[in-house]
Amino acid sequence: MHKKTLLAIAIAGITASHTASAAPSAEIYGFVDIGLEHFNESALSNGTDVFAGGDTPNGNSDEQEFALTNNVQSRIGIKGEEDIEDGWKGTYRMEFRANVLESGGNALRTRLGWLGLEKGDHHFKVGTQWSPFMQYSAWNTARGESQGLASYFYIADELKGSMQYGFRNASVISYTYGDGGWGTASPYTGTIALHVGDDNTKVTVPGANGAPSSEELTNDAGITGVSVAGAATFGNLTLNAVYTQNLVAESDVATAALEAAILSGDASDIADAQDLVTEPAIFGAGAKFQATPELEFGFAYRGADRDTEENEYTYSTSFSTQYKFDDKTDIHLGVGQGEDDDSSARQLKLNLYGQVWYQVTDSRSVRFEFEHADYGDDGEVLVTLLSMRQAF
Repeated sequence: MHKKTLLAIAIAGITASHTASAAPSAEIYGFVDIGLEHFNESALSNGTDVFAGGDTPNGNSDEQEFALTNNVQSRIGIKGEEDIEDGWKGTYRMEFRANVLESGGNALRTRLGWLGLEKGDHHFKVGTQWSPFMQYSAWNTARGESQGLASYFYIADELKGSMQYGFRNASVISYTYGDGGWGTASPYTGTIALHVGDDNTKVTVPGANGAPSSEELTNDAGITGVSVAGAATFGNLTLNAVYTQNLVAESDVATAALEAAILSGDASDIADAQDLVTEPAIFGAGAKFQATPELEFGFAYRGADRDTEENEYTYSTSFSTQYKFDDKTDIHLGVGQGEDDDSSARQLKLNLYGQVWYQVTDSRSVRFEFEHADYGDDGEVLVTLLSMRQAF
């Protein structure tokens, strides 16, 4: 309640100051989204690459018939801009995830929070923002609100820190020319992003003279990742590509851990120590094709390089279609698969997913989502979700 009160006071203060003066603008927005979800899995742990519900009061497991879920994360945000001079504008955005199904606890958490500067096609941002890999790859084939990302996460989770799931990234400095990877409005667009201090890989260091042990970072780099992406639109066809890599400056504790592992001669310990300082990378290439104003097709090819000496690559391929049935109804269907060079690792045999969205009023909507991921001998998972949303 304390956090909610502070947020209300902040919003009220900004709104009042906006009324008294001409700048900057302040737009409050958000929605409440609650769904009823059925989750069924076999031989897996929490769906692996399939989202098994968010902010679900008692969790969501194969043992339950269904669960209420705040799956897409209800949210409240404020954004705005201010004219500076010579055509430049200052922009900002704060967006918070709101847990509407549980009282108390961590009710509000940051989703987005950045300051920006822009002029024409040039956009600079500093703070927590959307991942370039999400913008230039996931959007090709994943239009569901919370499901349809198994073949995407199969690749993106090879990274470290908030880069790991290629969704929203913390501590980013980015420059974008054009409108970015979401849409098709810019003939040419591109983004370069530097991920600052975004590697939480740690090792346990024993305390000296009986002191308690501590967790120490294994990466001393300031810039711990880089993303480069671009897209070009030719008529009804948009082609895009993106590359993201972790960067590591090996810390003293990481060096000591590797030396100790080598001295021990244990292959498993050596592999774990080497993993502390690897620089994995993921990449994607894809396309969006607008066949008619109502019908769109998408394709994405993605890969991951784990930066290991052998069996280091993972790949996935996805296809999707988006169809606007009428003014109120949108239908999205997709299929994907993935494979790992390591034959002992899980293989994504098949990923099927879809969504039907119905706009009840201008601000209220309902939707049905499903996703099935089959990992062969490693198990499978099926999620079905019926949700309602009220926007404001």
